[in-house]
Amino acid sequence: MEQVGGNASGSSSGAWLGGLRVVELGQFLSAPFGGMIFCDLGAEVVKVEVPGKGDDGRRMGMPFEGGDALIFRDLNRGKKSVTIDIKSDDGRQSLMALLETADIVISNLRQGVLAALGLDGPALSARFPRLVCCDLSAFGHAGPMHHDPGYEPLAQAYSGLASVNGTTEGPPLRTGPSIVDLGSGMWIVIAALAALRQRDANGGRGGVVELSLLETAMTWIGADVSGYLNEGRVPARRGNAQPLLVPYDAFSASDGMICLAVGNDTQFARLAEVVGFPEWAADARFATNGERIRNRATLTGMVAALLMTRSRDHWEASFRSAGIPCTRFNTIAEAVASPQVASLGMLRPSPSTGRQSLGLPFTIDGVRPGSLDEAPALGEHNSQYL
Repeated sequence: MEQVGGNASGSSSGAWLGGLRVVELGQFLSAPFGGMIFCDLGAEVVKVEVPGKGDDGRRMGMPFEGGDALIFRDLNRGKKSVTIDIKSDDGRQSLMALLETADIVISNLRQGVLAALGLDGPALSARFPRLVCCDLSAFGHAGPMHHDPGYEPLAQAYSGLASVNGTTEGPPLRTGPSIVDLGSGMWIVIAALAALRQRDANGGRGGVVELSLLETAMTWIGADVSGYLNEGRVPARRGNAQPLLVPYDAFSASDGMICLAVGNDTQFARLAEVVGFPEWAADARFATNGERIRNRATLTGMVAALLMTRSRDHWEASFRSAGIPCTRFNTIAEAVASPQVASLGMLRPSPSTGRQSLGLPFTIDGVRPGSLDEAPALGEHNSQYL
């Protein structure tokens, strides 16, 4: 944990979930991301890994400085690693002993495998009534695909999420960041904390949380699903454009790209003033957002032609002074070097290695959650827990 703009505190004021023990049977991204959030918030997270192999995420990408992949180090910072062969009788006994003192167990291992081993949510909940058991699958816990394996791109493809991403003339595209995996990790934390609250109210009984990559993906396109179910609208791919607001898109200035987001009619009237055509606000084609949507191509073309005549600096300053959301497109290098990002205190070096990482995207009483400890070596904490 770190004070915004300050040094790591390491004080109990940052241990919001102190005293909570989480056991993670996680691979790659989704469950490990959920475990990372728990750890960053002060919970004790014990990561169960395959002996001699570990989480496949250790090899996800090139080795970092001769060791585990960088993404593994980011997602597993501050956790404890134990190696248990959950397919063996002795291994399952070791896992059961670990779960005796756990509050939460999270897993994204295949459902058929877990059920066969008696390690799925219902089985563990029956054995440990106070335990909150979080099972994350690819396609859900019911239906013909409930035992199928799957990763991020399959969830985006099957859900329809990829169908609304990309340009009008291009193919469906998955998003760059793994928003389904990461989103599912967040839902694990939200649901588990809700189940803990229920446990407090129910005399100490936990419960079973079931979620999937598919359900997360469907949630992210909830507005499009609602539009189809209730209005019969099949959303088109529009690149950077927002289908429900105009102008709300990426545009070329004379020296690079800017993002302009006009969120209401008042902001549009201000934009018309800034670009020197105040009469646009009274034009029947553009006066309301609904009319701007109907005349999207005409208005977007007019705005695009004007914005190309001046620099990014000019438009950013002009629109911001008028209260119109606008910014340039940065590279990651430009973003992390920007004074705005620096002022937030998100970037923190590890005190032991100097490796930089991001804290969680919020602060609590001025403290930003985020473990500054390194990810564990495989089985590093066997003697402590087994």
